[in-house]
Amino acid sequence: MKRLYAHWQEFWYAPVPAARLELFRVAMLATLAYYLAARFAYASEWLTDIGFHPSVAADRGHTPGVPLLPESWLVPFAVVCFASVALAMFGRLRRPATAVALACVVYVTLADPISAFTLNRLYVFSLTLLLLAPAGANIPAWPIRVLQLSLLLHYAGSGVCKAAYGDWLAHDDVLWMQIQGLYMTDAAAWMVRTLPTWTFTVQQHIALGFELLAPVLLGVRRLRPLGFLIGVGMHLLVALTMYQLIYFSLQMIAFYAVFIDHGRAQQIVTFFDHWPPWARRPQRSIS
Repeated sequence: MKRLYAHWQEFWYAPVPAARLELFRVAMLATLAYYLAARFAYASEWLTDIGFHPSVAADRGHTPGVPLLPESWLVPFAVVCFASVALAMFGRLRRPATAVALACVVYVTLADPISAFTLNRLYVFSLTLLLLAPAGANIPAWPIRVLQLSLLLHYAGSGVCKAAYGDWLAHDDVLWMQIQGLYMTDAAAWMVRTLPTWTFTVQQHIALGFELLAPVLLGVRRLRPLGFLIGVGMHLLVALTMYQLIYFSLQMIAFYAVFIDHGRAQQIVTFFDHWPPWARRPQRSIS
């Protein structure tokens, strides 16, 4: 029992380089900036009373939970959102900027619960963890472990639901059907017209197998290159063939940062530490 407890303590609290967490910060906030840039093209529809918002009498669970913005406040709110995201990524005020970005995402999530759905909740979770995570070159392992387990549980849960409660094992044309209709993109339309149906069956079973085996493919260090190849490829294909799911795919790919080797993650973080020029950190003297 003592040995198990020691391993448990080491797994969660042993000091590890912070490079992977910093890389996750940059990747996730970059996806947030891209997501906001697309959504602010019609921000009045989800942040003001111009758009559709159900009343308490019609849908108590999805009515706005906070006061909506006047139209004149949209531009200042956008400035605050994008400035906080940029500073949280590269600036010297990362922690307060992360808190402001989190507040903005929480407000948007409460203002339009119907549109928020999974994307906003993943941002709330990620920004909250980044806000609570310790600072420094070496940190306790728990923030990275939480992110790693979150991705693995997401995949495993999705795979179990597809296999046990969905049609993914009972029928071979599930993926072929899903990429059509509402979700169909031009690329998906080309694939449906051009590729034989058995290719979609292969993709379907690869995707299901990856989700069920993700804890092994990403959890075992030697298998991670294969896990990265299948997982990133799957999300890129989803982004290409399913309308508006590019944002979710980018979110999932951002989580892969916490599985990258420490040395490679440090090389990438060092690049971002020196770009853009105004974000360079001051050199520390060694006494």
